[in-house]
Amino acid sequence: MLVTLVAAAGWLDSAELLVRDAFLRTRPRAAAESVAAVVVDEEAIGTVGPWPWERERLAALVERIGAAGAAAVAVDLLLAEARPGDDALAVALAARPSVLAAAPDGTRRWLLPAPRLRAASEVAHVSFAVDRDGVVRGFLATRQLDGLSLGAMSFAAARLLQPELPLPVGAPIRPGFRSAGEVPTWSAADVLNGKLPKGALRGRVCFVGSVAAGVGDRVVSPMSARGTPDPGVLVQAAATESILTGDLNERLPPVVAGGLAGLLTWGAAALRRRVAARLAAAAVVVPLLAIPAGVLSLLWTGRELPLLATAFGGFVVTAGPELWRLLEERRRVAAAARRIGELEALASALESERKDDADARRVLAHELKTPLTSVRGLAQLLSGFDLGEERRRSVAGMVARESARLAEMVETLLDLERIKLRDFRTVSSFVGLTELIRERTAFLASGGEREIRFSGEPGLLVRGDATLLVRVVDNLVGNALKFAPGEPVDVTVDRDGGGTVSLAVCDRGPGIPPGEREEIFRRFARGGSAAAVPGLGLGLALVAEIARWHGGRVDVEAPASGGSLFRVTLPAADAGAEPGRRT
Repeated sequence: MLVTLVAAAGWLDSAELLVRDAFLRTRPRAAAESVAAVVVDEEAIGTVGPWPWERERLAALVERIGAAGAAAVAVDLLLAEARPGDDALAVALAARPSVLAAAPDGTRRWLLPAPRLRAASEVAHVSFAVDRDGVVRGFLATRQLDGLSLGAMSFAAARLLQPELPLPVGAPIRPGFRSAGEVPTWSAADVLNGKLPKGALRGRVCFVGSVAAGVGDRVVSPMSARGTPDPGVLVQAAATESILTGDLNERLPPVVAGGLAGLLTWGAAALRRRVAARLAAAAVVVPLLAIPAGVLSLLWTGRELPLLATAFGGFVVTAGPELWRLLEERRRVAAAARRIGELEALASALESERKDDADARRVLAHELKTPLTSVRGLAQLLSGFDLGEERRRSVAGMVARESARLAEMVETLLDLERIKLRDFRTVSSFVGLTELIRERTAFLASGGEREIRFSGEPGLLVRGDATLLVRVVDNLVGNALKFAPGEPVDVTVDRDGGGTVSLAVCDRGPGIPPGEREEIFRRFARGGSAAAVPGLGLGLALVAEIARWHGGRVDVEAPASGGSLFRVTLPAADAGAEPGRRT
């Protein structure tokens, strides 16, 4: 059931497809025997003239291809507009089996060939199915848009040679593309100038398309060299060869993968019961036999089995939850130990920084070392003693909480340093400050029962970073809610004199003594009223750093109504600026 769910959801598809393609590329290439291509390349454009060519020229090209013995012609060019010369081209197409290209126009309608051409030839779609990794591995045999169903060009071209081939309506087709890069290809200039070798096209379906730079489509197939896109016309030709030779792949249903995983898991359990205890661990590798089985199925029969989901899903189930728990616990202890080492090194480095900043560095080192000591002791307790399950969970929970506090502290410190490194001129844009703060305060008010009152002058603009300004609002409003529980918070945006705007957040908490009003904007500094409230002492430092980066400042004062009023002052932008514009 686990493997069936994983395979059906496609959670491992990205890796599965890469593995599948790697094995397919190990097969020997096969030269195409039933298809060929005549292409408009740089040589043809240089000889005949710039693209697009006149329809009479295309008619002459089709006639020369027919005269060279081609059994059919597939034109992978979109000829949607009626032009002079369509009658001559229609006559050339009607003289032999042919198919013309159609494609979606982006509005769920077909972009069809001109009416005169459509009456002289079959029409087929040239749409590939692009997987999530950008690689083309197939197409739909038929596709319907706006009430019109068209077959795929590769299938239509194959049926020109083998009319008895059944057309699977709406089915996904996954060619092997074994002949990709092995399609005989000739320049249109050689065909028009009579330089085509005798018998080069005899009995083949000849594709006509463009490979010149900037003309025609290009796609990546599983056989593309180092992921370099190939011309779409050659990929269509290779897909036609795959259809004619039966080189097709089929994706097996997820339930098949689940069934195989279940069979291998049952076999592993049976083996474990029947072998000596010292060999029982070897049973966990039995589900990995799905990998060679899937490879043989893909290469010999063309049936695609989800290798990773089948093998590793069965392995996880067979290894059992106990093994998983032990591995996970060891991983966490090792990760905690590495993190402790990194943070201790950071604390030591901070202690040895320049003398003029020694006080701040010592504070930072102390703040880091305090939870580090706690985490180290708890980690030693976990790894060095045989604890009961309840005690082990309690200690693990304490490690998680202290680690989360450390992670939050370090992430905020990194944010403070990153802000200094950002170039204001290149990353800033015009921000509608009034609307930004109105929306953010409304969001914060919707999350609880506290009253957050907003007032602001409409249309105020600043130049800056909207994400950083949102963090200013979150920190100031969050502090107001923490230090004045049960009281409303007032948020105001207005224009100051001298070309500045201000954001003010007013609470009704205990207030901040005058001697602490500058100190609280330093890192790890907390006012006397904050002793009973949890926090890191970094929020206001971040607010101050963001204000400075925007060319502004932050101040705190005591309003007559009591509490604290934090005011962030920023340079105002020009009235004619547009929000979101960088220059």
